[in-house]
Amino acid sequence: MSEGISYSVPARIGLLGNPSDGYFGQCISLPVWNWEACVTLTPAEEVELPEDGGLRRIMDATIQVFKQRFDGVQNGFSAEVTTTIPRQVGLAGSSAIEMAFMRCLMEHNGIATDSLDPRELAELVQSVETDILGMVAGLQDRLPQAYGEMLHMDFRRDLMEDRGYGEYTSLDSSLLPQLWLANAASGDDSGAVHSDIARRWQEEDSEMVAIIAELARGAELGMLALESGEHAFLSMLIDANFDLRTELFGAEALGETYSMVELARGLGSCAKQSGSGGAIFGIVPSDEFDSLAAPAFAEHDWSYHRLEVTP
Repeated sequence: MSEGISYSVPARIGLLGNPSDGYFGQCISLPVWNWEACVTLTPAEEVELPEDGGLRRIMDATIQVFKQRFDGVQNGFSAEVTTTIPRQVGLAGSSAIEMAFMRCLMEHNGIATDSLDPRELAELVQSVETDILGMVAGLQDRLPQAYGEMLHMDFRRDLMEDRGYGEYTSLDSSLLPQLWLANAASGDDSGAVHSDIARRWQEEDSEMVAIIAELARGAELGMLALESGEHAFLSMLIDANFDLRTELFGAEALGETYSMVELARGLGSCAKQSGSGGAIFGIVPSDEFDSLAAPAFAEHDWSYHRLEVTP
């Protein structure tokens, strides 16, 4: 490699269905282009990773997965990471770094990045957290980041168990109404909460099984709402997703995001979490909403944004 290699991957939001993706459910998720993570590799005698402990942890794990998949081929490099994605607020910042780094590693070692289709790349990057780091991590983060577009993802059991992957349908982001997002500066690791629902699923907790089915149905209906332009119905589905998630996790586990959703609803918008952590989004209900919402969230040290759903 004679010069630097760089790849960028955007943040993503879970529009509907999450977190049913890990439990044979359905989701709609999309990349958002307000924020992105960029990894750059330059030539070096040895492997040099950033000093930040959190970055080193996920990048070391990505290298392990890369070596396993590509027979251990690896040349020396110095890695630089820049990211504007707020940490641990449910915008898939870690998977964005892992995916950008995986693409860099492939090109750096002479492996064509298109030798993996987007589905295979998403699955490979998912294994960084599930297989190496022992975390609960679903594909609804990684698939839209790999495809670079909004997707409806059907993870029903017969597909996942028979062929190992779901049915993924591209959706036109122009079908979306204008979306807003508000976020805390940083959030907390959601692993403990997700580990608990993974345990409940293994124990076939009847309440959880029923909620997961309702979450999945919401994503299925959401695809129909988008295609028919029924934005009022989409708004209802977004609210229902959050209410079901509250039943699943409990309001206390949702932390400050619960009160921020209540704030947004009080201003006339639907609202739900973008993933797990300190970020919520909804449909802009009126031209005046920005001027009302931005200062209201700022009082709680949250930032307010209009979402960019196209590159």
